Amino acid sequence: MSPDQKHRYKLYYGNARGRAEPIRLVFHFLGVDFEDYRMEQGEFTGALKDKAPMKQVPFIEIDGGKVTLCQTVSICRYLAKSVHPDRWLGGATKTDSAKVDMMADGFADLFQLAAMAKYAPDSIKEGFQKHYKDTMPGKLEIMQDLLKKSKGDYFVGKSIHWCDVYILGVLQSLDEFDDEVFEKFPELQAYYLRMRNLPELKEYIDANWPETKYKA
Repeated sequence: MSPDQKHRYKLYYGNARGRAEPIRLVFHFLGVDFEDYRMEQGEFTGALKDKAPMKQVPFIEIDGGKVTLCQTVSICRYLAKSVHPDRWLGGATKTDSAKVDMMADGFADLFQLAAMAKYAPDSIKEGFQKHYKDTMPGKLEIMQDLLKKSKGDYFVGKSIHWCDVYILGVLQSLDEFDDEVFEKFPELQAYYLRMRNLPELKEYIDANWPETKYKA
């Protein structure tokens, strides 16, 4: 741990990107040393499961369990506002903060839509896959329009916020699940590529993510 880092962090999840990947991205973007504990299948039981506030993953422990938090969006928001509060990654005003939360929640809905299409039980998967195909294009169009209306290269104004880092994790999941997902959305595609190449994240992404077919 860096000598100027005030707290110790441990992230619990399975050996996958999934819902934990946006948290990992926020840690790396902020330059935070953390323990990335990747559980084996069947390990999340007993005392380990009891640590989790809502008995689910991902969750993080801070300073050996003095604080324990779950829910991906909530964890990302907490880290962005607490690690470097002077950077205003959560928004410099109440209005910007609300917009940052809005964008993260909106993309969380898209992640859930894809997750259900991918992981729903076989007996109902076909219905979820049809729902994904019918609704995802319209939802992405809405998000692209919001990006266009922003005053900068990010979703809330001219500077990056934690929602952008979170959104990158969601976009990667969509890209890996659906290889045509951004074909009709050039602004979203360009945003996705810019975010993948952020100096704070590029080394981690190059080492841990599959390549994308989209090119700048």
